[in-house]
Amino acid sequence: MKRLLVLLMVIAALSLFADTVLMWFTDGPDFDLITEQTNRFTKQTGEKVVILNLPYYLEYKPKLAAMAKAGSPPDVARETDLLPWLDYAIDLKPLVEKYTGMKFEEWLENVSFYKAGFKKLYEKYGKVIGIPYTSDAHAIFYNKEIFKKAGVEPPKDRPWTIDEWYAAMKKIKQSGAARYALVYDFSPYRFANLLYVFGGGIWDREGKNIIIDSKESIEALEFFVKLHDEDLIPKAVWLTGDSPAKYFQNGLAAMYVSGTWMLAQLREQLKFDWGVIMWPYKRERAVMTGGKYIVPFTEKGAKLAFFLTNEENLAEFAGKLYLIPDRKDLADKVKIEDPLINEVYAVVMKDLAESTRGSMVPDWYDPDTAAIVQTNRTVINDHIKAAIAKEKTPEQAFKELAAILRKAAGK
Repeated sequence: MKRLLVLLMVIAALSLFADTVLMWFTDGPDFDLITEQTNRFTKQTGEKVVILNLPYYLEYKPKLAAMAKAGSPPDVARETDLLPWLDYAIDLKPLVEKYTGMKFEEWLENVSFYKAGFKKLYEKYGKVIGIPYTSDAHAIFYNKEIFKKAGVEPPKDRPWTIDEWYAAMKKIKQSGAARYALVYDFSPYRFANLLYVFGGGIWDREGKNIIIDSKESIEALEFFVKLHDEDLIPKAVWLTGDSPAKYFQNGLAAMYVSGTWMLAQLREQLKFDWGVIMWPYKRERAVMTGGKYIVPFTEKGAKLAFFLTNEENLAEFAGKLYLIPDRKDLADKVKIEDPLINEVYAVVMKDLAESTRGSMVPDWYDPDTAAIVQTNRTVINDHIKAAIAKEKTPEQAFKELAAILRKAAGK
């Protein structure tokens, strides 16, 4: 509560010195670029922008939710979800033509090119509460030098099985080539990818039943807990909010579960030879896709949001940071020339092409079911943390979580 009050006071203070407050979380080396773009916005409009940059792994989303509920949100925020903001974000539909010069239907088709769920959300609720920004995919990065020291070689044209992956992690740890075999982002999205490869999920494929307490889902959590118990993963990331990227960047962890949004940061900062492996699997092949949105809470914020997502600025942002821009008219205009990044994308795209979708659509993209998941992100994280901390068994944690989600869904 004290932290929220401090944050609200910061927002109030910033508002005295700025026309627009942008709440941002950094994904790689993007802060300088977003600062350049907001400075251009100020130069063109005369409206000053202050960026409130918060680490995503330190509960960015709960802080934003608390601010919105308290009636003091920023003018605009970078976000990974839309459904939690249905009651707080402004409807952008009446503003589209004013700020883009495009008819609404044309604009909607253009920005829904990679995010079909965005259009479904509009069709269900009749309003537009954010703008698609960039798309990405989960990925497992690995340190080729540590692998070589440990005598570990990943398959070239197929993924490891879960058992093979576990054996490789044990070998890395036992060799002393790295302190940890793996570091794993603190995120229910990233954990969900493990659920899917075990054959589990949060909802079933049809979006009719909660299956987080299924045998397959519990088995995924048991595996995740085992990796922590055996010191193959640093507990500090999930239990204390420690930054995961530094473990990989500093050579403390041989692998890093994150996503393609990290490519620019890794390319800029890593001093060792690195690459990406396909997602290991138990019962299913699965690679989760996602991305970012720009969500305005005021019309001042909407003006900045449309500026950041226009053709020129989004092409610049995506091109410099190796991201996929969420506009159909940019599909063939953003080219990546870097050989290493192209090598990474070749592996990721092959993995995507060969994977099944599992429960991804009802869990995260279908507005009828995803709202239950997205509004309970913290609850999901808390139950995973409880299992890692030995406060509950994996079975207890997921049975309790299932009961909470079923109640929220009216099941």
